[in-house]
Amino acid sequence: MSSKQEVVEQCQYQNSRGQRCHMLIDQNQRLPNGAHRPTLCAYHADRSKAPVPTVEPEVLAADLLGEIDDFSTARSVNSFLGNLVKQLALKRIARRDAIALAYISQLLLNSLSPLERQLDSEEEAERDAERDRINNRIRREGRERAERRQQQAAGTAPAAPPDPGSAANPVTAGL
Repeated sequence: MSSKQEVVEQCQYQNSRGQRCHMLIDQNQRLPNGAHRPTLCAYHADRSKAPVPTVEPEVLAADLLGEIDDFSTARSVNSFLGNLVKQLALKRIARRDAIALAYISQLLLNSLSPLERQLDSEEEAERDAERDRINNRIRREGRERAERRQQQAAGTAPAAPPDPGSAANPVTAGL
């Protein structure tokens, strides 16, 4: 056999990168009307016969997303994956698209733990800041009450606050 004859007996399918299939042509395949001779192997002939049914993208998206508003919880990502499996089983979505969406879901799940840690640290920082504000207010009010008590004990009416650097200040004089 010559190499030219060998090429003619090989499947004529070519992928998107220009690579050819190396399988032999299926001589038993049924040809569509008007075709002279088979050109594909059994695998590619079957794939060309079974088209993925076309579904409106809006309908498919509504079925996939269901009641999911966001993907910030593992429950919502899991719900999406369940819907994805249903659509794949019904052959309403292409296998490659399902693989891509499942991979994206895996990335979302992997990002949830760091996101939760970040949110927890932000909440903790807010609680710490609020606690510091409350403690500062309590200290300030305590100092003000102590000054008023000292003034009442001395029998003087509240006057203008004394110079903090002077020795006459009763608050700093005892220190």
